Amino acid sequence: MVVRCAKAGRVGFTLIELLVVIAIMTILMSLLMPAVQRVRAAARRTQCANNLKQLGIALMRYHDLHGMFPAGHLETGRRGPEYRHQFGWATYLLPFIGHENVYNAINFDRVDWRRSVHQNPAFYKPGSVWIPEFICPADPVGKMHPIWAPINYMGNQGTSCRCRGKRCNGLFGHQTWIRIAEIPDGTTMTIALSETLKGDLDPFTLKDNYIFARRGGGVGANAENIDSCQGLVPNASDRGVVWLGGNPQHNMFSTNRVPNDPRYDCKAPHNGCVNFAARSYHSDGVNVAMADGSVRFISETISVDVFRALGTRNGRENINQEF
Repeated sequence: MVVRCAKAGRVGFTLIELLVVIAIMTILMSLLMPAVQRVRAAARRTQCANNLKQLGIALMRYHDLHGMFPAGHLETGRRGPEYRHQFGWATYLLPFIGHENVYNAINFDRVDWRRSVHQNPAFYKPGSVWIPEFICPADPVGKMHPIWAPINYMGNQGTSCRCRGKRCNGLFGHQTWIRIAEIPDGTTMTIALSETLKGDLDPFTLKDNYIFARRGGGVGANAENIDSCQGLVPNASDRGVVWLGGNPQHNMFSTNRVPNDPRYDCKAPHNGCVNFAARSYHSDGVNVAMADGSVRFISETISVDVFRALGTRNGRENINQEF
């Protein structure tokens, strides 16, 4: 007798079942992506803090060796065409963060009072080297200048925007070398470095463009009074584009305003007067390195009085607020 088996039914998804699976996967992805983005943002913030930690330790090692912190930047001449900005604080930290070869490639004897480092081809090669420790991974702007490599970290000039000579009350200034003995507020309560946003050299695209009001070009504009600049149109976007040295917008910031202050930053009425706030692409604040090498995250909701107190080295303020 021949036994015939019934033909097995075809196994598979119906259209409705497939649509349900796709819908479930879409929901799961929508729930997962914000978590992934938060993890990535946290990782970038941590790497940025690690960079500042290395730079903070490098500052301490520099001080141990030389008995002082490096100048914000050097200058040659005092006025008019003689006035030129030269090497910045970051240049002098290269040997302490593992970049001795770049440091040794810089011929410091080529400083010329007639032109700044930006105008001297002798510095093009070392100044073009991308230094990972100078870069915050949260900042999407890359190397925009055809020659110079950028930096995301600036030295604290304090609450005063005029830093020629020793009039700055922070840790860095023009031709100014500060010793730990000159920090009566204490190294743990004095900011040394903070983040900034790199310029993309296009004043029409970057959210952090600033105003450069040359003498006579911005009537009444003075960076010491940031509101006096706000009626002008932002016209510059070269913040932090040169780690080697140069003007204050490349290597110094002010603690006169809280991090990520919504007002435009300003340089006026000349190169020696800048009022740049600490800024970052992190959510709600910025990483800073203190003068003792420690790193803190400062919220943009911090009291402006507390932030100013943290920015001065000798204000003798009583800081009783958590930050």
